[in-house]
Amino acid sequence: MPSIDPAPVKIDFTKYFSIESKTRKRSQLKELRPYFDIPGMISFGVGIPHPSTWPVNGMTLSVPFAGKSVYVPGYENRSPEDMLPLTSYTEPKKGEDLFPDLTSELQYSSTYGTPHLLGWIKEHIKRVHNPPYDEWQNLSTAGNTDGTDAILRACFDRGDYLLVEEFAYPGLLSPAATLGINCLGVPLDKEGLIPEALDEILTNWDEKERGGPRPKMLLVVPTCSNPAGVTIPVHRKREIYSVCRKWDLLITEDDPYCFLQIRPNGAASPIVPSFLSLDTDGRVLRIDSFSKIVAPGSRLGWITGHKTIVEKIMNTRESATQCPSGFSIAAIAAILRVWGSHDGFENKYIPHVSEIYSKRCLMMIDLLKKHVPSEAIEIPEGSGGMFLWVRLKIESHPSFPKEDPDKISKKVFQSLIEEKVLMAPSEFFKAPSISSWSKEEEAKRSFVRISFSLPPQDEMEEGCKRMGRALAKEWNVNVNA
Repeated sequence: MPSIDPAPVKIDFTKYFSIESKTRKRSQLKELRPYFDIPGMISFGVGIPHPSTWPVNGMTLSVPFAGKSVYVPGYENRSPEDMLPLTSYTEPKKGEDLFPDLTSELQYSSTYGTPHLLGWIKEHIKRVHNPPYDEWQNLSTAGNTDGTDAILRACFDRGDYLLVEEFAYPGLLSPAATLGINCLGVPLDKEGLIPEALDEILTNWDEKERGGPRPKMLLVVPTCSNPAGVTIPVHRKREIYSVCRKWDLLITEDDPYCFLQIRPNGAASPIVPSFLSLDTDGRVLRIDSFSKIVAPGSRLGWITGHKTIVEKIMNTRESATQCPSGFSIAAIAAILRVWGSHDGFENKYIPHVSEIYSKRCLMMIDLLKKHVPSEAIEIPEGSGGMFLWVRLKIESHPSFPKEDPDKISKKVFQSLIEEKVLMAPSEFFKAPSISSWSKEEEAKRSFVRISFSLPPQDEMEEGCKRMGRALAKEWNVNVNA
């Protein structure tokens, strides 16, 4: 008989944990969290959208059981009196894709997603990417992270290899490692992933040496990438696609920043063609999301790919996240409808959001040029998005080559912290690699990721001044005027 003594019994909870739980690796970016709490710290370390870009800044919910409507405030809207005028409701026309209705949206839905929103997504993909083959399909997800998780679980076994960019998002590296997937970084240059380096890795693959079969997938963030801020030009994409065809690799195109690229003439400036738009074979799995163009908390996105593989990806969601929240589906469908569907989305809203981030990107570049000594950093050309990948000129640091480049980089990071400006060091993003670099080459591969998406303009300038002081001290030079 079990004890009925009311005294608590101590439990060893560790014996209940799964191998996955015990081996779960957390993103290295979490290591920045303690610095956020330092009084007066200016952070360029967090890559999150600015709430002024969110298209909803308040809402009301009708709650019959309470006999009331309840107001929910948003950015710069703290009172129901500040709400915009209520537009009159019109029933959708026959065949119209967008017809949000809580009667259906709050019910269980098809695992592929709500049919009317899927219809809109399919038309959107046709208009923007126009995949050059017929057997493609869409699957709704709870955002890009959910989409990536679904692809990894559908396509990989423990011990398999996944090719990624040399500097990759820790939110990919950590869960992949937890699932027993070996990520391997492919070197980058200013145009993104180097196709010759990709081909070399695959040509020289030795299953015995690597302890696993040749990789079957490449995962890239092709537009305004996180962390490197690079947008891969279309000629480079064609070269990468050719190498993937040669070695029969799938390509996962994780593209949440697609519409944040700099477009000098707004809607008249076309976006850089996607991998999906070049995909004659059906080897591209494209992951899209409303997170960066509506709001991160919307948790609504979609996957596009060949129907055979999308079906298997869907199977992983049936017993997991199922489909996105009905509240999100209803809200976003209503927003898209009031914008004027595709025309309003493509020609008015997206150029508006792109312009906001473009201005921030170019402003940050100007401030870095103004306040940070050129002896210490190499500033990239901005492509938009949320990040600048700024190279530290470790090769010209007074302690090099006497000290190791990694040691100097860590010392520089601490100098920045002492000046109370926070950014993410490149070591947090380094994927495992089989490339070998000389000490001089390694000195040229140290970066900081600067996020310009959130700080107000005065903080951006003050943060650049602090960065300038810290690096001037490290490099023994004068701060730029």
